[in-house]
Amino acid sequence: MPEIRGKRARSRMIIMHAAKELFEEKGLNHVTFNDIATRADMCRTTIFNHFSTINELMLAVMEQEVNDVLSYCGDSRQEGEDLIRAMFEMLIDDTCNYPVLTAKLVANSIISAQERPSLAKLEKIIADNLPDMPDREKEQKVIQLTGIYYGLVNHYFINNYEFDRRKMKRKFNEMANSIL
Repeated sequence: MPEIRGKRARSRMIIMHAAKELFEEKGLNHVTFNDIATRADMCRTTIFNHFSTINELMLAVMEQEVNDVLSYCGDSRQEGEDLIRAMFEMLIDDTCNYPVLTAKLVANSIISAQERPSLAKLEKIIADNLPDMPDREKEQKVIQLTGIYYGLVNHYFINNYEFDRRKMKRKFNEMANSIL
């Protein structure tokens, strides 16, 4: 993660980190600004200075997660298939750290027109790093690769599996081999 400069930016990141932990522990609908203020060791007013609603905070958390992936991809010396695999490995790491939060944020992003552009950025990275092929074929591969990730997350939840990053990455790569 890049260095955070400025008191306001640091406060915002502390708030978002505290919120991520609480969203994971309590669920998205059971976290209040008071909870976040306590966890972040800040006053409630400071939280409101950064975010006017919990929904705005959740959107910021999602956007930050996507921006972290985009930064990683932009800074990486990898490209093509290697970058696509590395991006999904990063997403799997985030998922294993915060499985409930990640699943809810992804679901909200798919449903909410306001949040959809975040996931569209990830799909664009995939499409841009696939070999030259017709757009229809690229779109199919993007759907298949993202489907593997979403399917794995669903499978782990449905079967009550522990979110094990090594196993998930291995399984993702096994299934992605037939696509890439």
